[in-house]
Formats: sequence, C-alpha cells, structure tokens
Amino acid sequence: MIRREGGWNARGSHSSLLLPRRIPQHNRQYATESTPPPTEPRPRDLRSQFSSLPPQPSVQTIPKRSLRPYIYATIFFLIGLTAGQYVRLVLAPPDLPPAGSKEDLLMVAFLQKEAEKLPIVQSLSTDPTWISYEAYSFVPEPELLHRLTTGPLGGARAIGGFQRVFWNKESGEIVTVIWFGGAIAGWPGVTHGGVTATIMDEILGRCAVRQFPAKTGVTANLELNYLKPVVTNSFYVIRAVPEKGFTERKGWVSGRLETLDGRVCVEAKGLFVVPKGLKLPSLGDNF
Repeated sequence: MIRREGGWNARGSHSSLLLPRRIPQHNRQYATESTPPPTEPRPRDLRSQFSSLPPQPSVQTIPKRSLRPYIYATIFFLIGLTAGQYVRLVLAPPDLPPAGSKEDLLMVAFLQKEAEKLPIVQSLSTDPTWISYEAYSFVPEPELLHRLTTGPLGGARAIGGFQRVFWNKESGEIVTVIWFGGAIAGWPGVTHGGVTATIMDEILGRCAVRQFPAKTGVTANLELNYLKPVVTNSFYVIRAVPEKGFTERKGWVSGRLETLDGRVCVEAKGLFVVPKGLKLPSLGDNF
C-alpha cells in the first residue's frame, strides 16, 4: 500500500534505501593519496652540515711488517756465534808453540815483564830478608831437556814461562811465584792434578833440601788436599815452610798453593829424607 497524503512513500523510500550513496569526490581523492614523509630540518650552521654527512667508507690499510723478529734473530745469532767460538777455544784451544821456539821465547819475555808488575814479586824483591833467584838456574843447559819440569813441562805453554824462588834465610820458608800454562790442562781450563802434585812435590822438596846439610834428599811421603781448581794461563803463589824437628836426614814440610789474592787451592804436607846407603848428588842452593 502506498500512502499518498501526509505519509511515507513506500516505494520511494524503498528505492532510496537500496541505491548506494555517493562518496563526495574530495573525500575519496584524499583517502587514496599517501601521507608525505616528514622532512628533516636543515642544519643552520656549517659545522652541523659536516657532522650530519653520512660516514665515509673506511679504507682497509695493509699492516706494516714489524722489524722486531729480524732484530731478535740477529741478536740471538750473534750471541750463539760468540758463545760457540768461546766454547771451541775452551774445548779445543789452538796448539801452543813448543818450548824454545821463537814464539815461545817471545811469550816467556812477555810473562817476565808481567810478573815483575805483581805486588808480591815487587815486595819480596825489595825485602833484604828474602833471597830470590830463578828456578833451575844452577842446572847446566844440556841437562834441562832431561828433567821433567824443564823438559816436557818447559816453555810458556807449561811451567817454564815464569818461576821465581824467594827464600827467607831466617825462617827457611820458600815462596815461589809460578806460571801455569795452557798445555798442562786435564779438564779444559783446569791444571791437571798430576802436574799440580809434581810441582808441589818439587817445591816442598826444595825447601827440605835447604835444611839438609847434604843439600839433597828424596820424597818419602806426600799428602795433598785439593780445595779449588787450579786454572791454566794464570800466576800462582806456592808457599813451603819447614816444620819443627828437622834432623840431618829427615824432616816434614807443609805448603799450600794460593791465588794471587790469597785463596788456597791446594794444601800439601811431605816427608823428605836423605837415604843412608845411597849417594845422591848435591842439588846446591839455587835449586
């Protein structure tokens, strides 16, 4: 039914409800447009412009090669080379000139000059209570080669470089300043114990012979006590003192081997006798 007067037009109302409403043009266009991004404010000063620039890409630098490994290698090479040369000279030293050669005589002359500078040599040489002489100065020249201490042990390479004897005429003590060469080593750089014993025997016997009226004698007993190594190529001092109770045919002598600064390396004590049934040649005073 359609009401015409003062009421709703049912048909008109129904048709108006079914028709879609039109969206205003300006509203539809605004809905389809995207929102523009907000713009950043520009910096106002020059410094801020530079600070706002994007960071530059870093340039990869090639690391420099350090010289430290080469320096260390050079240092250790030099140390090894020096140590090797030293060890070689100690374990296998060069051959020393034979006794009596031109080179040996030059070495002996050099050692004589060096020994004269030693304080003990200067002190005893100027003391009137001490009589000094060169060892074996009484031995004839042809016989020197046949003696142990002047033949095989002669020359600067052994004990022939310097050996001066000082005898105290009041106490009977004997002080010997001696050179130990490089050819008498047992262990590298250390004097052979047998050579040390031979020298101590001879110097203590020298002290005993001066006490005997016959000026001769032999070793009956010898005791040695090794305290410190006796190094080669060095000067040493050997002291020998006659003990009380000396007779015409028997007597004890004590002695010690010292460094120049007084450190005792070897202690010794020997008994010396003059045989009754054996005629021995006199060794004289300057033995």
